[in-house]
Amino acid sequence: MRRDIQFLRGVAVLLVVIFHATLGIVNNGYLGVDVFFVVSGFLITSIILKDLDAQNFSFAGFYRRRAKRLLPALYFTLACTSLLAYGFLTSTQWNDFIAQLIGAVTFSANLVLPTQIGYFEAAAEGKPLLHIWSLSLEEQYYFLLPLFLYLTPRQWRFSALIAATAVSLGWCLFWTSSPDAIPPFLWRFGEAKIAEWAFYLFPTRAWELLVGSICAWLMLNRPGIAIHPGIKLVALAVIVTASCISLDSIHPRGNALIVVIATATIILGKDNWLPRFRVLHGIERIGDWSYSIYLVHWPLFAFAYLGYVGLIPDSSKILLVFIAVLLGYFQYRFIEIPFRYGWKTQSHLTWAWFAASTVVVFLIPAPMVLGKSESRNTLTANITEIRKVNYGLSENCAKGVADSGLDPECTTGVKPKLAVWGDSFAMHLIPGIAKGSEDFIQLTKSSCGPILGIAPIIAGRYSQGWAKKCSEHNDNAFRTIIETDSITHVVLSSTFGQYFNGRDAQFLLDGMVVDKDPAVAIEALILTIEKLQLADKHPILISPPPRSGFNIGDCLERQDFDLIVFRKSCDILFSEYANFEKDIIQSLADVERKTGVEIIWLKDFLGSVQNFVSIL
Repeated sequence: MRRDIQFLRGVAVLLVVIFHATLGIVNNGYLGVDVFFVVSGFLITSIILKDLDAQNFSFAGFYRRRAKRLLPALYFTLACTSLLAYGFLTSTQWNDFIAQLIGAVTFSANLVLPTQIGYFEAAAEGKPLLHIWSLSLEEQYYFLLPLFLYLTPRQWRFSALIAATAVSLGWCLFWTSSPDAIPPFLWRFGEAKIAEWAFYLFPTRAWELLVGSICAWLMLNRPGIAIHPGIKLVALAVIVTASCISLDSIHPRGNALIVVIATATIILGKDNWLPRFRVLHGIERIGDWSYSIYLVHWPLFAFAYLGYVGLIPDSSKILLVFIAVLLGYFQYRFIEIPFRYGWKTQSHLTWAWFAASTVVVFLIPAPMVLGKSESRNTLTANITEIRKVNYGLSENCAKGVADSGLDPECTTGVKPKLAVWGDSFAMHLIPGIAKGSEDFIQLTKSSCGPILGIAPIIAGRYSQGWAKKCSEHNDNAFRTIIETDSITHVVLSSTFGQYFNGRDAQFLLDGMVVDKDPAVAIEALILTIEKLQLADKHPILISPPPRSGFNIGDCLERQDFDLIVFRKSCDILFSEYANFEKDIIQSLADVERKTGVEIIWLKDFLGSVQNFVSIL
C-alpha cells in the first residue's frame, strides 16, 4: 500500500471527525469524505482493471472480498450502536433508527436519510447512523463499476470513464445551480431539501469516485506519469485550506471540485513526495484505521448530542475525538484484520456467515420494535398528540402568499383588522390569536422571516431558489397588508436566528447573493417596520421564546421515558438564555430603539425567577 494513500486517508478521517466535533477548527471538514471518494475510486478500479487485464476477474470473488473487507466492522458497529440506542432513543426516534439500520445493511442509506424530514424530525446530529450514507454510495459504485468496466471493451474504457465523469459532474452542477429544474417527484419532500438530495444521491456524487477511477487507469496505462513533489505538497495544502475556508456555499460543487482535483494530483505519480516525519507516520497509521474510525465516530457524537439534548460541552467533544480514534484502532485490530486476512473459509460458508450476521443485526433492536409496553405506547401517543404540527389556520398557510393572492383558508372574516406575518413561530401564535374576537389574516411561510428584500441562503437547507420564493412571499404579504384597508395592526414573528446570528450563510439581498451580515438584516427589518408605519399600519414585533441551545421538549420527553440525559435538569438558566440568544436580543433591541416599534418579549411572561421553562 502506498504511504501517501494511507496518509490521505488519515487526513480525510481526521478532517471529518474534527468537523463533526464542531470545535470551529475545520468548518468544511466534511470535504474529507470527498477525499475518501477519490481514493476509493482509485483503489477499487486498480484492483478491477488488473484482474481484467490478467483475464482472471471474478464477480463472485470480487464481491466476496468486498464483503470480507467492509461487513465485519460495519456489522459490529451496527450491533453496538443498536445496543446503545436502548439508552438514548425515544419511541419516535426508534422509527427513524430502524429505517437507517435497514438502509445501512442494504446499502441504501443515502436514499433513506433525505426522506426523514418533518417538522419534529430529529436533527441530523441525533441520527446515530447518519454517516453510513457515504458507505452506501461507495457500495453502489462498487456494485456498478465492475459490470461497467467488464462490458466496456478495453480500448474504450478510458473514454467511457471520462464520459461518465462528465455526465455525473454536469448533472451535479446543473442540480446544485438550478434546483427548480429537479424531477417533480422529489419536491414532495420540500423545496428546502432539494439541494440536500444532490448531496446524497449517487448520480450527483459518482463523478468524485470516477475521478479516482480515471487516475487508476492512467497509473496502469501511463506508469511514467510524474508530478513534482512540490506540486503535491501544494495540493495537500489546498485540501487543508479548503477544509477551513469555504469558496462555495453549496456542496457538492466548487469546494468539492477543488478538493477532488487536489486529491487526484496527489494520487497520480509516485509516493516519494511525502517526507518521513514521525508525525506524518502517525497520520499514516490513522489512515490504516480510518474505516473503523469513520464507522465509530459518528454514533459517539450522536449519542452525546442526544444525551445533552443539544449542545455538547467542548471538553466532551475533545474527549470524544480521542475515544473515536482509540475505538477505531481496536475495531481495526480485532475485527477488521482477523476477518479480512485470518478468516479462511469456503465461498458458500462466507455468504452463510454474513447472512446469519445480518439476521443478528436486525434481532438486536427487535425487542424495542415488537415489545413496547402498553404504558409506553400510551405515553408515546400522548407525546405524538402534543407534537402535532401547528400550521395555524391551515397547512396551506405554511406555503406562503402567492402572486395570485391569499388562500381563503388563511383568513377569518371579510374585514380582518389584524395580520400575522412571519415564519413557523408566527404560526404558533395563531391558536391564541384565534381565541380573540378580531378577524385576522395569516401571512406565513416556514423559515421565512417577515423582512422585505432579504432572505437566507444556507447550504443544504435553503437554496437560492428557496430564498427567491421567500422574498416573493414577503413582497406579496406586504402588498396584501397595504391593500387591505381594514387591517390596522400587524404582528411580526420569527425565530430571527437565520438573520441575526453570526453563523456562516448568505443572503439573497434584492436579488443578489451576498455574504451574511446581520447588520444588513437589521436595517432591512427597520425599513420593513418603517414602511408599515408610513402606511398607518401598527406593527407589533414578538420575540422568539427563550432558548439556550438545547431542545427542552426533547429533554422533558427523555425524562418521561427514563432515558439517559447528561443535563442536570431541563430548566433554562436566564444567564444561559441571555448568552445563547445574545445576537437576536441585541438585534431586536436595536430595532426597537431605532423605530419605536412595540416588542412583546416572551421572557417577560415567564416570571422573575432565574430558572424557568420555555414555552412549548
